[in-house]
Amino acid sequence: MGGVDVIVVGGRPAGAALAARLASGGASVLLLDRARFPSLPAVPSSPILYPSAMGELDALGVPSEAYDRPEARMRSLMFQFHPWWHTVIPVPDLRGRDYVVGVDRRELDDAIRVRASATPGCESREGWSVRDLVRDADGRVCGVVAAGEDGREERIDAGCVIGADGRFSLVARKAGAPVVDERLEHTSTVWYADWEGVGADCTGEVSGQVVTTGRGLDVLFFKMPGGRTSVNVHARSDRAASGGDAQGAYRATLDALPPVAARLAGARQVSRVVGVKRVGNGYRQAWGPGWALVGDALHYKDPVDGQGIRDALVGARLLAAALLDWREGRPWEEAMARYEAAVRDNTHAMYVATTERLKRELYDEPPVPVIRTLIRWWMTDRTYQDRFLRYLNRELPPDGWVTPRLLAGASVRGLGRDLASLFGR
Repeated sequence: MGGVDVIVVGGRPAGAALAARLASGGASVLLLDRARFPSLPAVPSSPILYPSAMGELDALGVPSEAYDRPEARMRSLMFQFHPWWHTVIPVPDLRGRDYVVGVDRRELDDAIRVRASATPGCESREGWSVRDLVRDADGRVCGVVAAGEDGREERIDAGCVIGADGRFSLVARKAGAPVVDERLEHTSTVWYADWEGVGADCTGEVSGQVVTTGRGLDVLFFKMPGGRTSVNVHARSDRAASGGDAQGAYRATLDALPPVAARLAGARQVSRVVGVKRVGNGYRQAWGPGWALVGDALHYKDPVDGQGIRDALVGARLLAAALLDWREGRPWEEAMARYEAAVRDNTHAMYVATTERLKRELYDEPPVPVIRTLIRWWMTDRTYQDRFLRYLNRELPPDGWVTPRLLAGASVRGLGRDLASLFGR
């Protein structure tokens, strides 16, 4: 085929959202993905969306009914610090939605790809694998060599090539994009599987739940479309070696936690276990001559806070604006530098907060008296709970949502509740 303005490699949320925005802005786009849709991504991610991510999908024109199933909405989240205490955190109204939703990535990814494919100016090819990048005499990336499912290779020319192909990005590798910011001191291993027939938690609800031990292990339950429940293990990496048997390690971990085993009694695992060992946290170089990265190809982090899809959609929006500016005559270097700065400004504080939470929640082991007093007082405090969920929805700054005043107030209120209970008031 002849050249296009932009080739986007990777047709999941970051790449498909970028392609839709570029085509809507008048650019000619070729969207390539080696997978056939609908399908699950090769690397699993937290299967929930906050209203901030749903707002990005609204702005993109993706119909909510394509992924937002009523049976998968969670209007409260139960947090259980086993074996000491539990609390229920209600979801406040967040930008017009009072729930978080569990999503089937097959439905969500396909809905965004369909939105891109339906936009004049965007051609979408499924089952196409990129083999290499094409460079001009000056070393600038100016296309790709790709192959369809029959193995026949084709050179495709373009004004630029964008890597939206995930944390193990081939485009990043072929472009020579180095990692420029990485935090590997505290990493997790995650395993995911879907279940049917999951029972209620200790409050009698069948909703979202986090069970933590305070000793390097969390198990998360999220409602999913079709009455399923995603049951996820999130463990510190140095204690989660599976010895090649992810299924056995996953089931042994679930069986060893009494509140988890109780919910799964009589339930049935209906998908295979997928996961990632030693989940990395970092940024790659964002761009170079004729190429740029977006989504997990650029910025990858632990799925503990469920921020990846939102950040991919925001990154796509920011990159689309920069590429359309370049197409209108702004120098490539200037447009890409503005994109890189905008992405860092939007994501870096949450990146730091996430890596700090990994250390605090998986690697630090607070004394039991602290768990039963300070941590309980904070986590059961309504003001703290409200601010925590607004931080996760990106309504409050990740580096400023929790303050000494907040913790002091929650501690005083918690001590007051304990004293009132002790004296029967």
